[in-house]
Formats: sequence, structure tokens, C-alpha cells
Amino acid sequence: MKYVLSGIGIMFGLFFVLMLLTVGFVSTVNRSKGDRGQVLPGEGENAKKAIIIYQPAATKATTKVAQQLAAGLNAGGYEVTLNHPGEHLSPDLSGYGLIIFGSPTYAGQLTKTLTDYVAQVCSQLRAVMGETPRLALFATGAVDQLEEFDRLAETLNGLNVIKKVKFLSGTKETNEKTAFDLGLELAQK
Repeated sequence: MKYVLSGIGIMFGLFFVLMLLTVGFVSTVNRSKGDRGQVLPGEGENAKKAIIIYQPAATKATTKVAQQLAAGLNAGGYEVTLNHPGEHLSPDLSGYGLIIFGSPTYAGQLTKTLTDYVAQVCSQLRAVMGETPRLALFATGAVDQLEEFDRLAETLNGLNVIKKVKFLSGTKETNEKTAFDLGLELAQK
């Protein structure tokens, strides 16, 4: 009986430590990464403008996808701004014809930093008169599902979402090529 209780205590202790590590990991990923603005100049003075706002993952997967999307859009003639969501970034994105949001997924959810920023931007976009910019969404993760985008459906309701793409972990070369090609495709629309 003593050994059974010791075993249960050890299992409970391990479970508790695992939970603390998970909470710490998710908290770290969800933190604002600050102003990391980068601009890829477009062709000519009147180049179309796009912005890619993404939350980096614990790995470089989401960053690589964002960079390749930017490279594809830039090759298609766009001036592209890359940055991370957060208080440093203005919610006024009215100067962009294409806005792309990206995030890693953990437990089927996009990061809170990105979803909070998207909610702030969407209310601002609805308030602006005239044509709303095109929106695209991407996520990186291990599971081939798009439910994480469904959770944003209410926030994005009424806005011009033209593309939702999931890039799976473990397919680095394919993801980078697909992201570049997607950038070219979006530049042509």
C-alpha cells in the first residue's frame, strides 16, 4: 500500500511539473515580441502595400513562412512590411491593400497576442468608410485542421478574408515554397 501511494504521489508531482512547464511555454509564446518592423520596398513610387503581422513561434517555422510570403508578395511588386502584433503597432492599417495575419497554433488556438490585435484592428477597419482591404490568414502547427480560424470568424465577420492557409510542422522546404507561391498568388489578385 505504501508503494502504491508513493507511486501516486510521484505521478501527481510529475503531472504538476508538466503543467507548470506547459503554462510557462504558452506564456512565453504569447508575449508581445516588440517592434521588429522590416520593410521590403516595392516597385516604383506607387507600389501596392501589404503588411504581414505575425506572432513568432518557439521554433522559426512561423517566421520563415512570414518571410517567404513577404518575398513572394515583393516579387509580385508589393511593398511589404513585416512586424509582430502588440501595443507598439498602430491599429490603423488603412494604408494597406492587403493585410496578412499569422500565428503558430498550440492546442488548436492562435496566440492571444495576435487574436487581441486582430480584434482591435477589425473594429478599426469596420469604422473606416470605403473599401476594406483584403485579409489573409495563416497558421503553423502540427495538426492539419483549420478550426483555429473558425474561432476568429465572429471577429472577422463582414471583412474581406480571401485566404486561410495552414502550414504543417515537419514540412519546412514545402512550407517555404508554398508560402512564396502564395505571396505571388496574392500579389496577382
